[in-house]
Amino acid sequence: MGTRHDLTKWAVCNGIKVNGVAAHRFPGKGMGIVAERRLKAGEVILDIPMSVIRTAETVPQTVTEALQGCSINGLLAAELATDASESHALWRATLPSMEELDQSMPLFWPPELQELLPQPALALLRKQQGKVSRDWNVVSAAFPQLSDDAYRHYWLLASTRTFYYTPPDMKPEDTPEADECLALVPFGDYFNHSDGGCKVSYSATGYEFKLDQAVRKGEELYISYGNHPNDFLLVEYGFILAENKWDEVSLDTVILPLFSDKQSEMLEEAGYLGNYVLETPSMQDDEVACYRTRVALRLLCMPLKTWNEGVMYGVDDDDEYQSAVHGLLRQALKAYVDIVDKSLEQIARLEVGLASQRDVLRRRWEQIGIYLTTAIDRLEP
Repeated sequence: MGTRHDLTKWAVCNGIKVNGVAAHRFPGKGMGIVAERRLKAGEVILDIPMSVIRTAETVPQTVTEALQGCSINGLLAAELATDASESHALWRATLPSMEELDQSMPLFWPPELQELLPQPALALLRKQQGKVSRDWNVVSAAFPQLSDDAYRHYWLLASTRTFYYTPPDMKPEDTPEADECLALVPFGDYFNHSDGGCKVSYSATGYEFKLDQAVRKGEELYISYGNHPNDFLLVEYGFILAENKWDEVSLDTVILPLFSDKQSEMLEEAGYLGNYVLETPSMQDDEVACYRTRVALRLLCMPLKTWNEGVMYGVDDDDEYQSAVHGLLRQALKAYVDIVDKSLEQIARLEVGLASQRDVLRRRWEQIGIYLTTAIDRLEP
């Protein structure tokens, strides 16, 4: 493991412009970026050239040809797994170990804990498992010396550290999937996540990191990985935030069963079936649930003709049906509180996995419970 001085020297030797910051390992947290002096808002603290950055175009041709059909994430993972070059050796040495990822990433959790994830997190995990499995089927045939666990480790290293990137030959009319627009950005990937943070931009020459506000010497600097709720952060990055202004609670589990098959068909035709969300207090306006939820619940409260007009011209939340909508929503939220309580009871009885894994799962359900009870209190007549 390199020291702060070694890592900065490595960065500078590789053409990275480092201005007033350094990489630092935080006990129990991993790598981060700290200010080495007082920094002013607007200062560019890192400028990382394309010569350092790893993309699908930099993967050796022998690897690319052997892995036809592999995702970009899968290609980058395979390159990490087979790379023994000296040029990135110090950077590779700072990447999280398999043991560290085992502890934090739900992909490595015991099935009993995975099954207790909130539904949105579990759905994301199932998609992630499918992606890893598809890539592994390709990679295992080309590189039989790699084990399944080792490749999953490198796959997660790539997925948790990549930045958004579009290749220079991409045409303006192309609309690729976001998970195919990926780049590994050594040294830039040491930043930890916050709701806000340094501004990141990229061009044909590389990635630039600019301060959004002044910071004191010794402060940790952050970037935003995106406007993501905690369920996403947990599955994709292995952590949750105690305060996350983008957090939300999916209500599909308790709202969808309220509708008959016919009503569900009507909601689908109107574009309002599912994706019902309880937003966190920081995101709420006068209503605790998203507009989709309020429109859908009105189908149970008002004449069909009136509902169709509302879908077409917009719903008036302060109408004669608001009280009935709040009543239905309150009942649904109370049913969700029961799910939270049962989940917490199950977690408390389990002894599988690591204490840290059970702890983050417990804290996530407790967060959801707080959001729900807060919303119920607001809905009380």
